[in-house]
Amino acid sequence: MLRDGSQQQTLYTFQRTVGDLLTAEGIEIGPRDAVEPALDTVLKDGLEVIIARAVPVTILIEGDERQELTRAATVGELLNELNIVPDPSDLVRPDPASPVEKGLLVALVRVSEETVVQDVELPYGVSRRPAYNLENGKTSVITKGAPGLEKQSYKVVYHDGKEVERELISSTTVRKPKDKVILVGMVQTVSRGGEDLHFSRVVEARATAYTYTGNNTATGVPPGPGSVAVDPTVIPLGSKLYIDGYGYGKAMDIGRSIKGNRVDVFFPTRAEALRWGSRNVNVFVISE
Repeated sequence: MLRDGSQQQTLYTFQRTVGDLLTAEGIEIGPRDAVEPALDTVLKDGLEVIIARAVPVTILIEGDERQELTRAATVGELLNELNIVPDPSDLVRPDPASPVEKGLLVALVRVSEETVVQDVELPYGVSRRPAYNLENGKTSVITKGAPGLEKQSYKVVYHDGKEVERELISSTTVRKPKDKVILVGMVQTVSRGGEDLHFSRVVEARATAYTYTGNNTATGVPPGPGSVAVDPTVIPLGSKLYIDGYGYGKAMDIGRSIKGNRVDVFFPTRAEALRWGSRNVNVFVISE
């Protein structure tokens, strides 16, 4: 009787030994295959010959892949056969008790961990306080904010040298954050030219003079005294304005170079525009 893996057959032969029989039958034996009894065993009537075939498997260790032939019954036996000893914390996939099959992929993942300590900046808050000596729309920083500092300890787990998990295990505040304190203007009335000026807010802006260009304003009318070009995201078109050093005006125009806290103020003559030039001003948005 000859058993070759899952196949079996009864043979009649005049060959002398097991090896002679296999050669005569054209049965090849691989380098990791096992034959029982041994190849030099003399044949006799009723002898059972068993061929245990090695199967190909793939071994993956720390990203290094190799092919092996094995007759091991389980993954654990395979690792022992290859003298691969996992540490207690390592992961073996599939489980060591799993049976070995042709084409099986066995992965050994080396698991390590360490404690990592790092400094983490803590953001500061912003505290706003009303100021009744400051115009509405203006702010003043009286205390600069300062970030805090926290020392954090993490348990970091690595699989084959790559971080897969980070767990915060402790944290200690080294320095508390210091809030930034801002005064927010609440005053909505100022005196200009002997009269009280009621406004909704004030914008600190850079004002540049301009004169006739031959083009109408964005509101469709020619520019004239009191015409002011603005960034409409800061000062809406149509707003009534009072500009220190210039007087009353109205937001009538826009311009490509007018972005943010910038305005252009109209003068009838080039000489007047040149005298004004460009300067920092308070622009009061007049309350209706």
